[in-house]
Amino acid sequence: MSRVKLASVQFSPASFEREANMEKAVFWTKKALEEGARIVVLPELFDSGYCVEDKDLELGLDLNNSKSSTLAPLIELSKIYNAYIIANSIEKSKNKLYDTAYILSKKGVLGKYRKIYLYDNEKKRFNKGKKYPVFELKFEEFKVKVGLGICYEIGFSEGARFLTLQGAQILIYPAAFGVARSYVWDLASRARALESGCFVVVANRCGREFSKVKDSYIEFAGRTKIINPKGEIIQELGEYEGISCVELELDDVKAQRENLTYLKDLNLKLCRKMYKSLKA
Repeated sequence: MSRVKLASVQFSPASFEREANMEKAVFWTKKALEEGARIVVLPELFDSGYCVEDKDLELGLDLNNSKSSTLAPLIELSKIYNAYIIANSIEKSKNKLYDTAYILSKKGVLGKYRKIYLYDNEKKRFNKGKKYPVFELKFEEFKVKVGLGICYEIGFSEGARFLTLQGAQILIYPAAFGVARSYVWDLASRARALESGCFVVVANRCGREFSKVKDSYIEFAGRTKIINPKGEIIQELGEYEGISCVELELDDVKAQRENLTYLKDLNLKLCRKMYKSLKA
């Protein structure tokens, strides 16, 4: 039996306060690792804050630089605890900006996923990603395949389907989901787990930030949760800072997919035909 302990971190990043945000992220990540977590997930734009439109370029990170001083404290924790940390930041690459989730290992940035479906004003801030990669995390006696999505993308079932068809056993969504649409968060996250027959981890932030674009505060929902392949919530946080730490039984993925055969019965030939017939 293959088991891996995973922790999802929920906290309130402050706009523009990278140093303070990193200190808080390191604090909660270390706490999760001390509890035995081998995979730790941080919220969307954990290091910069979400409402930082006027300084996106300045706050962007070069994720091709594995020796980034900004990420060094988290990479060091990966080394010490032999764990993986999944984070999300503004990525700057050749003067283009992306909303990017990435995996840190003891060697640096293992891989990254650029958000494809941008929400609202994000369309003006970031470029769209173009790929759905699946990443293999190696442990002493087993491997686990994970797929990444970001926040708003929890509502796009085809993204989750592309990842699971490539073998993803855990779908991970760093997020900055607001209170106003938290009902979407609750329903869609469970639906993605059930239809995909895999674990879903939704790492949301809490607190609030002032948005100059909206000229008002955005209240973030919190309610970070870890969901099993049956669509059942294993553990859920409230509206305050904290960590959710759960041991995942990876054999449950295979068992659920054999019990509820959505993936096996999916007509890929028809799907390809129908997608091809749609006008862009």
